[in-house]
Amino acid sequence: MKLLLVENVVKKFGGLRALDGVSLEIDRGEFVAVVGPNGSGKTTLLNVINGVYKPDEGRVLFEGRDVTKLPAYKRAALGIARAFQVPRPFPDLTVLENVVVGAIFNGGYDKRRAFEAAEEALRYVKLYEKRNQLAGKLTFNELRLLELARALASNPKLLLMDEVMAGLSPTEIDEMVRLVKRLAEERGIAAISLVEHRMRAVAQLAHRVVVMHQGRVIAEGPPEKALNDPRVIEVYLGKSWR
Repeated sequence: MKLLLVENVVKKFGGLRALDGVSLEIDRGEFVAVVGPNGSGKTTLLNVINGVYKPDEGRVLFEGRDVTKLPAYKRAALGIARAFQVPRPFPDLTVLENVVVGAIFNGGYDKRRAFEAAEEALRYVKLYEKRNQLAGKLTFNELRLLELARALASNPKLLLMDEVMAGLSPTEIDEMVRLVKRLAEERGIAAISLVEHRMRAVAQLAHRVVVMHQGRVIAEGPPEKALNDPRVIEVYLGKSWR
């Protein structure tokens, strides 16, 4: 059984089809990168998967269960977590308190278990030493790690990552790549990541690449195959990604 199945999803905004018959499947522990130009439908796809939007057509199944009509908080309880592109911590709470909030509201833990899960997540992303520091004092990269820790504290089976590497230095990107690979290898967490311009990270990270354009999937497969597809070079990359 696939962990996630997105079947022929259509999402309209007025006369615009932001998603036009998109299908996607994810196995446990698999990392899939979704790439494409601005306006291709990538973020809308994540919003349909985690319940921010309900599709106009098609359906979403998670572990064989139809979750198409479930709100985001109920999908979070089933194991779908999300890390956003722009971190929005509670700046006047400590790093630990920020992650505890995620563990309680998304993971459904009681207070004691929430603190345990939060501390474990912070150790995993190497922010534990800053657990008592105010979140508003963190660097940009540390805020990204905090966002990941908040998602991990809910014990997800599927992690949706919205441009979590945008704005990072090459060294920081390499560190993020290693971290996400560990999530799949050590914890079996599947991940879908939106990536716009970090093709090197895509090649290092993804088991599979899905390329979107104008609300449709135009190519899919291992990074080398998908990123060298002539249609992808024409409408997105403009030239060879290497």
